[in-house]
Amino acid sequence: MNNKQIETIRHFNRKYTQQLGILQKNVFNSEISWAEARILMDVGYMKNPTPMKIAINLDLDKSYVSRVINKLNNLKYIEKKDTKKDKRTKLLYLTNTGKQVVEQLNINSDKQIQLIIDNLSNEEQESFYQSINTLNQLLEKGGINHVEN
Repeated sequence: MNNKQIETIRHFNRKYTQQLGILQKNVFNSEISWAEARILMDVGYMKNPTPMKIAINLDLDKSYVSRVINKLNNLKYIEKKDTKKDKRTKLLYLTNTGKQVVEQLNINSDKQIQLIIDNLSNEEQESFYQSINTLNQLLEKGGINHVEN
């Protein structure tokens, strides 16, 4: 790719990041950051989540993930339980409060996307969707390995 093409991709990244509000300190005016929300959501989405699996899946530093998990545990959003095989490994579970937070994050995220596309015609919305779908497929093909969900 040439420099102009790369700059176009970078411009899209900056614009979409801004549209989603990812640079704001907290997600949807909650008490957690975007990164913390993503970790919380992974606890809910992954099969048998552990701090290590989450760190690998999100390509984050293990000690950072550990600190976030402790914060989410202190907020009563997640529970940590010992595994039968290895007492050093903790399985993570959403608490009822954590499930409610994840549900609200999903509702707010859906509303946010709807607001982004509301001013588009039906054809433009379909084009937007198809473009995102294509991007997802190409990114999957790009070779970044993550833990199976």
